[in-house]
Order: sequence, then structure tokens, then C-alpha cells
Amino acid sequence: MPFTAPRQVLVTGGAGFVGASVVKLLRERYPQAKVRVLHLPRENLKNLEGVTGIELMPGDITRRADMDRAVAGCDVVFHLAAIYAVWLPDMSLIHKVNVDGTRTVLEACQRAGVTRVVHTSSAVCYCGHGLETVCDENSAFAMKGHAYAESKIASHRVAQEFAKKGLDVVIVNPVGPFGPGDITPTPTGRIITEIFNTPLPTALKTRMNLIDVRDCAMGHLLALEKGRTGESYLLGGENYTHLDVVSRVLALTGIRRKVWEVNPTVLMPLASVLKFVAGFTNKAPFMTPADLAQAGGGLVCTAEKARRELGLVTRPLDDTLRDALAWFVQNGHITDKRAVARFGKRA
Repeated sequence: MPFTAPRQVLVTGGAGFVGASVVKLLRERYPQAKVRVLHLPRENLKNLEGVTGIELMPGDITRRADMDRAVAGCDVVFHLAAIYAVWLPDMSLIHKVNVDGTRTVLEACQRAGVTRVVHTSSAVCYCGHGLETVCDENSAFAMKGHAYAESKIASHRVAQEFAKKGLDVVIVNPVGPFGPGDITPTPTGRIITEIFNTPLPTALKTRMNLIDVRDCAMGHLLALEKGRTGESYLLGGENYTHLDVVSRVLALTGIRRKVWEVNPTVLMPLASVLKFVAGFTNKAPFMTPADLAQAGGGLVCTAEKARRELGLVTRPLDDTLRDALAWFVQNGHITDKRAVARFGKRA
């Protein structure tokens, strides 16, 4: 069927890092469409400040009543709400939100007669086969034992299940997103911020695919417009070593320092201790054994399918890093004097 512009859209997780970018792009691309954002009752809505023409609706994707209320009247749903974390005091929440929540969302879409759903999965469903192996949408799941990755592959399969049952679901699998608006910051954003919080710049011996959050958002809208039902699309740019990313950040900031590359296995004992301590402090550790295991397998992939079928285009990494650095500095996440001097003081 030819694509028809949406009339009313629901974005779950629309106040989040990627979700807010999707909301903003929806308002630009389809100004006539009504956009409803489902967010947690006490969620930080900073990323939606200044965005006009949206309906804010507090709710929980794990609750049927909330989801029935949220999808009412919508012809399109973007499901982005998820926990993006590798450690929580209660790890069962990751499965409850990412897997059970996805089922609740899609069941509500089915009951409401939603015409198309774009489900946000993750590149972790396909990556992790080694630093020299470029993965694609045919690669097998390789990250067993990683709670976040296991929740994402499980929710991915839930989406596929609903597509087989007749719901028009397209799946997108973003790689690590960088860019402005990373409030938390996310585990990806911390790759940048932690460079300035350590006395000795270090980089793990790993490779990963990266994408600008704004290009990732465009990938979601392209999936709505051109994606095939039940198909999955990796949304990514190019593959980089961690060393390359750290070196680029320092260069953009005007800092000349040697960066030490470390094999992830060397840090396993320290990561185990940090995870143990986190059990008492309830504060997420800087790294966990799962993080290091993921680094060892890499997040190397190709987004050729999305480029070919959806028309995905991504911007140069340095442009993304420059904008991300400016946002982190201006919002107080990076206080290094040299970074502040280059990217502006907090307003």
C-alpha cells in the first residue's frame, strides 16, 4: 500500500534521548499530525522544552489501561520506551519494561486498530561476533548473559510475533546514538563524558558502530514511510575503535594527551569489584563485567539495508561529537576548563 501521512501519532518514550528527537522530527515532517507523547509520571521533560503542538500523557507501558488510553485514536505508534542500562538495583525491571512492556504496547495497538507500528529494538540483537566481523540483519544473537541485550532480543521477537499475527510492525535496530540532548547521560553518552573524569585517558580495545541521534530519528521516520512489515533495519553509520572516538573528542577539545588502549579482559577483576560495591550503594558502577564482555565482542555492523531500502543518510562523526560536546558542556555534564573554553559556558 502507498504511504499515507499519519493523522495522530503516539510516541512511547518520547521524552527520552532518541524519542524526543523522533517527536521533534515528526512535528517538522508532518505538521498537520497530532503527536502524543507517553512519558513516566515524574520523568524529566527537558528534551521537549519548546516543542509545540504535542500532547503530553503520563503513563506506564506495563499497564494495560495506560496503553489503551495512550493509543486511542492513533493510526501510528512509535514504541521507543525502554530501559537502556546495563545495571540496576533491581535487574528484573529491565525484563519487565523492555519485554513485558513491549507486549502490552503491541496488544493495545492491536485492539485499537493501529495501522503501523515502528518498534525500536537494538543493534545488540545482531552484534557481538568479534571485532573483525561485520554483522547485519541475518546475524545470530551473540550476547547471552548480558541482561539488557537479552531483554532487547526478547522484545524484538515479541514484535516479530505480532507482525506474523497481522499487526503492521516495522523494527529498527539503532547502534550507539551520540548527540545533543543526552540528559542522563546514557551508557553511550558516558563514553564522551567519562573521558574528562579520569586522570589518564583510556580506551577499551573494541570497535563499535555509531550514529547521530538526529539521523537515528530520521531512520525511524523512514521506517514508517518505507519499511516492510516484519522486517528489521540496523540504523547506523560507520564503525570506529574506542581509541579513535576518544582521540577525536580530545582533538576537538584541543587537548593533547596520550590515550592508553586497554584489553577489556584486563579490567574484569575491577569491574567485578565495582559491581559488588554497587549492590551496597545502589549507584550504577562505571563498568560491569557485562560491559567488558560486550566490548570484547564489539558492536560492529553495517547499515547497508537501511541505506538501500529506507534511504538512510548519516552525517560525519566529528560533526556529531562536536554537537554532543557542546551540549554536555552547556548542561554541566563536562566541566573541564579547556572543554568549557571551547564549547561555551553553561547558560
